[in-house]
Amino acid sequence: MADKKNSTQRACSRRKFIKNTGLMGTAFAGTMVSGRALAEGHSSSAEFNQAEHFSQLGPEFIYLNSGTEGSMPNSVIESFRKNIDQWASNPTDSYETDEMLGKHQHYNREKVARFLSVSKDNICLTDNTTMGLNMVILGLNFKATDKVIITNHEHNAILSPLSVLQEKTGLSVIKRDFPAANILSTMNSDELLEFLLPDTDELHGAKALCVSHVYPTTGVRLPLEALRKKADALDIKYLIVDGAQAFGMVDISRGRENITYTDFYACPGHKWLNGPPGTGILYIKNSRIRPPEFYPILSQRMTKYSGHQGEAGEPFPMVEALQVRGCSNAPGFSAMLEAIKFQQELGGAELVERQILSLSQQAKDFILSRSPTALVSPFKAPELLSGLTVFFPFNWDKPDQIFHDENTASKIVQALLKENIQIRSIGFDDPLGQGQKRYALRVSTGVFNTEKQLAYFQKLLEKILKQIFQPK
Repeated sequence: MADKKNSTQRACSRRKFIKNTGLMGTAFAGTMVSGRALAEGHSSSAEFNQAEHFSQLGPEFIYLNSGTEGSMPNSVIESFRKNIDQWASNPTDSYETDEMLGKHQHYNREKVARFLSVSKDNICLTDNTTMGLNMVILGLNFKATDKVIITNHEHNAILSPLSVLQEKTGLSVIKRDFPAANILSTMNSDELLEFLLPDTDELHGAKALCVSHVYPTTGVRLPLEALRKKADALDIKYLIVDGAQAFGMVDISRGRENITYTDFYACPGHKWLNGPPGTGILYIKNSRIRPPEFYPILSQRMTKYSGHQGEAGEPFPMVEALQVRGCSNAPGFSAMLEAIKFQQELGGAELVERQILSLSQQAKDFILSRSPTALVSPFKAPELLSGLTVFFPFNWDKPDQIFHDENTASKIVQALLKENIQIRSIGFDDPLGQGQKRYALRVSTGVFNTEKQLAYFQKLLEKILKQIFQPK
């Protein structure tokens, strides 16, 4: 009965969602909508019924922090509980032989692969983005003479394994700095990529480029097709992408953001997709990769590469070796499929992306209307936009008075939280910071948020920005 009720509720919400995002003629149930979601101009967002599908958030709680952790729709929670109950009732069979809960994860990997328009032998299910990136960076056979390019805004999920390699092998890591926030916000993708990755001898011939698809620090998106062209022009062998802030928000199954432009792509199921905690995906483009080019560092199947060939004479798939690593979050992986199904029943990844970007544009327009120089996130170039809106705190009554310290940002976050609104602060390197991190506020507009919630957030933010900077 619960499954039937959830299906009916989703069907009603989907019709409303599609109508309000202006794509009624292009979506149909259970199938991904083709084409890139970045349209010319943003439609009005659907008044999505949060209480109906995300009842655990509560009707009075405005959650604007999907970039840290997503919530879960009721159908995902029910699926997760059902899988846990099944596991508890027969643990051995669940682990060894069950189609959806078993250690090989053939069924779930196949479903995820279809969602991303790739093959099952390209997909390994992981606990999170960090696990996937560590599998890749520590698995590739880097030498001391190799160069790896990163930016100064990368997450520790990239920095940590690279630091291990620097300590162990002397690997050379080249760090490229982002431009100052006031310049970044007005750039287009060509200008930004040329700034980050100029055609120089230092960068040319690097072994790998390790970057984020969407940056948690500023909300800037680096288009995958453009990244691939840059990597090829610089003769870089591997493009390794941290997709923590993209999957579930950006359609990475086709178009200019197609995951196949990358060599390795790691992402979570528990942020923008709104799947269970402890779920993630690792995409490996070359399904035939094997030692000595790549080693399965977290696996129970390294012995498969000791001269072993599969039944058909094919090499053992690397993703299979990485998948079989002992007991993992199989109940969560299976429930992640329900999160994918939920997104599909809303009309597909393109409509979800459009909804998220429409809400994010509302947040950006609000900041621009009062204090344009406070906005960090890009707002002019559609290809750089994401569901993250990052801005520095400012004095509402004196909007040219902008603050960059951690204490001010934290005070505003806490003041909003007292009003049942959750955002977060974020620190990042900026050339104008003179070696000190600058702190900003970050708003994540998830698929469950509405225009009414954004309007209420804006009203409360204005009130707080007036109060907090009043003379004492």
